[in-house]
Amino acid sequence: MAAEPAPADSVPVLVVDAVTLQPIAGAAIAIPGRGALPTDSFGRADVAAARATALQVVVTAAGFVPLHASLTSGVEAAVELRLEPEALRRAEDVSVSARVDEDPAAPAARVLGTAELADLAHVLADDPLRSVHSLPGVAAGDDFAATFAARGLGFGNVGFYVDGVLMSAPFHTVRDVNDGFSLTLLGSNVVQSMTFISGGAPAAYGDRTGPVLSAITREGSRERFAGHASLALTGLQATLEGPLGPSRKTTWLASARKSYVDYVLERMDRGGNVLGFHDVTARVAHHPTPGQTVSLGWLHGRSRWENTAPDLRPQDSRTADAGTDLATLQWQWLPSPRTDLRAAAFLANETGRNTTLDGTVRLRSARKQWGLRADAARVVGAHRLETGVVLRQLVDDVLVREFLRRPAAYRIVSNQQTTGGEVGAYAQDAWTGRQGRLGLSLGARVDHFGATGETRTLPRGSARFDVSSGVRLLAAGGRYAQFPDFQQLHGRGGNAELRAEDATHATVGVEKRLGTGLTLRVDAYDLHLSGGFFHPQAHWRMDGSDLAGAELDAPLLNALTGRSRGLELQLRRQGVSGPGGWVAYTFGRARWRDDTGLEFDGDFDQRHTMTVFASWRPAAGWSVSTKLRYGSGFPVAGFYEERADGVYLSAERNAYRPGGYSRWDLRADKAFLFGRVRMTVHAEVVNVLDHTNRRHTGLDQLDVRSGRVTLESDTLFPLLPSIGVAVDF
Repeated sequence: MAAEPAPADSVPVLVVDAVTLQPIAGAAIAIPGRGALPTDSFGRADVAAARATALQVVVTAAGFVPLHASLTSGVEAAVELRLEPEALRRAEDVSVSARVDEDPAAPAARVLGTAELADLAHVLADDPLRSVHSLPGVAAGDDFAATFAARGLGFGNVGFYVDGVLMSAPFHTVRDVNDGFSLTLLGSNVVQSMTFISGGAPAAYGDRTGPVLSAITREGSRERFAGHASLALTGLQATLEGPLGPSRKTTWLASARKSYVDYVLERMDRGGNVLGFHDVTARVAHHPTPGQTVSLGWLHGRSRWENTAPDLRPQDSRTADAGTDLATLQWQWLPSPRTDLRAAAFLANETGRNTTLDGTVRLRSARKQWGLRADAARVVGAHRLETGVVLRQLVDDVLVREFLRRPAAYRIVSNQQTTGGEVGAYAQDAWTGRQGRLGLSLGARVDHFGATGETRTLPRGSARFDVSSGVRLLAAGGRYAQFPDFQQLHGRGGNAELRAEDATHATVGVEKRLGTGLTLRVDAYDLHLSGGFFHPQAHWRMDGSDLAGAELDAPLLNALTGRSRGLELQLRRQGVSGPGGWVAYTFGRARWRDDTGLEFDGDFDQRHTMTVFASWRPAAGWSVSTKLRYGSGFPVAGFYEERADGVYLSAERNAYRPGGYSRWDLRADKAFLFGRVRMTVHAEVVNVLDHTNRRHTGLDQLDVRSGRVTLESDTLFPLLPSIGVAVDF
C-alpha cells in the first residue's frame, strides 16, 4: 500500500542583503524538482514544504553569492536568509553600506559598498574608481580616464589611499602625457569599499588640498574555497580564495586581470595605438585570536602602449611602459570593544618608460615610497579618541628629454634623483551626546616635509545634530596643505623655493528623510585656496595686441588664490522595493587670481553637473541598472577664445569652453544556477543616445600671423554595446 504524501505547509521567507539588511526583490529560491520561486518587491516569498521535513533550497540574486539553506515548516515568523554581495566573501560581518555618515568625524563622506560597486561597474572597463564618477559633486568628462575633479580641484589634489597608503598614480596609463588613458589597477571584485569625502576630511588624512578617496581591499573567504572568472570584450579576470588549514584562521585571495585587445589589434595588422595590461592582487590574512588580524597584501600592475602607425618620425613616441607595485604588511588588534589598534608597513614603486621610434628614451621615471603607519582609537564614555602617525621616505628618479625639430636632436630638460622624508601626526576627539542626536569632533594634524623643511599645523572639526527623527544638520571644515612634489621643486620649470599650497574647507548640509528609504541631502561648500602652484607664462597668449610665447622653463610659483563655491543636491532612494539609486545635481564655480592680477575660471571649473543612477531587480536572477551623467564642460586650459571663424589666442585665460559632456548607459545582468555553479551574463550599452563627446588636450598648431589655433582633441566613446560572462563556483 502506497504511503500517503506528507501534508504540505508554507514557510515564510525574507531574503535580504547581508551587509545593508535591505530586502532583495526578484531573488530566486530554487527548489529541487520544482523550479524557482521569485521573491516579491519586499523580498518575501512563501515556500511550500512537507511538514516535519527539511527542504533544501538554493537562493540566488544577481550580484550576490548563492546561498544553500534548509527550510523547515511549522514556523510562524519569517525565515530571514542573508545573501552576501559577490565581492564580499567573509565569515564575519563588515560595516560597509551606502550611508552618507559612516565616519562620525566625516559627515560629508559617501561610502560605496560591494553591492553598489557591482551595480555601478562597467562591463567594458572593470574599474571601481569609475563608480565614483556617479557620486554628487564629482566632475568627469573623459571616457578614457579613471581620474576626476571635484569642487574645482583636479585629481592631482585628491588624496587617493589604497589600504591606508597615499598613492599618486596606481594606474595602467602612459606617464607624462595628457592625452592618454588611465585604468585603476584594482578590479571591482577585490574592493571591499570605497569612501569618498568631497570636503572637510578628518585629521587622519594629510598632504592633499582636495577630496579624499579611500579604497579598502578585502581578504579571502573563511568559509570555503570559492572562485570567480569573467570574460568581456577587453580581457579576462579570475579570482580564487578560501581558508587555509582546518581552523580557518588563515585566508588567501589571488585575483588577476589580463587584456587581450593588444593581441587582436596586432593580428589585424591595423595602424594606430595598441594597449595591453595585466595586474595581480593578492592577500594572505591570519587571525591568531578572534580580535587580531595580520595580513600581507600585494598589488602589481604592468601596462604597455605601442604606436603602430606607419608614418612615424624618428622622434615620435613609439612605446610606453608603466608599472605599479604596492606591498603592505598590516596588523590590527581589538583588545576590547572600545579599543582599536592598527599598524602597517608599506613599500610602493611607480615606474614609467617612454621611447621613440629609434629607441631613444623620452621619459624614464621611478617614484618610490616606503614607510610606517600606526593608528589607535579608544572609546571613553561618550568620546572616541583617535591618534596616529605616518612616516614616509620618498625617492624620485626622473629623466626627461625634449626633442627638437631636427631629427634625433634633443635636450635634457630634467635629470635628477631626489629623496626626502615626510612625517605626519594627528589627534582627534569625536564626542556623541544627547542620546546620540549630537556629534562633535575636533582634531588637528602636524605635517613636516624634509625636502623643503616646512612644517604645517592643520586644525579640523565637524558637527552633526539630529533636529528630529527625520532631519539632520551637518558641518565640517578645516585647513589643508599639499607639499610640492620633487618635479615641481627640481624638474622642468621647478622652483626649490616653493612652499605648500593651502586650502580652507567649509561644508554645511541638511539631510531630510522623506519616506521609507527616501532621503534628500543638500550641501553648500566654500573652499579657499592660497599659494596654489601656477606657471604664469606656461601658455601662448595675447599681451595686448602682441603675441607672447610659452615659456616652458619659467619657474613654478605659489601664485594662485581664490575660492571654489557651490551647492550639491541629492535625492536618494534605498531600494526597499522597486528601484533604488539617486538623482544628484551640483552647481559650482571656481575662480582663481594670480600674483599679476590675472583672474580666470579654474581649469576644473564645471558649473553644472547632474547624475542619475538607478538599479532594480525586476525578476528572479535579473538585475537592471542605468546611469545618466551630464556636465556643462571644463574650460580648455590656456588663453583661447572662440570666434565665428575658429579659435584664437586671447588675453583672457580659460575663456574657451567647448560643448558639455553627456552620456547615458544601460546595463542588465542575468544569473543562471547549475548546482553550485552560477553563470551571470552581463550586457551593457554605453552612450545609448550616441552623443558626441570630445576632449581637448592642448595646442596643436598656431598661426603666428593671425593668432588662430588648432587644438588637439579626441572623440570619446560612441554608442558602444558590450557583453560579458562571469562564472562563480
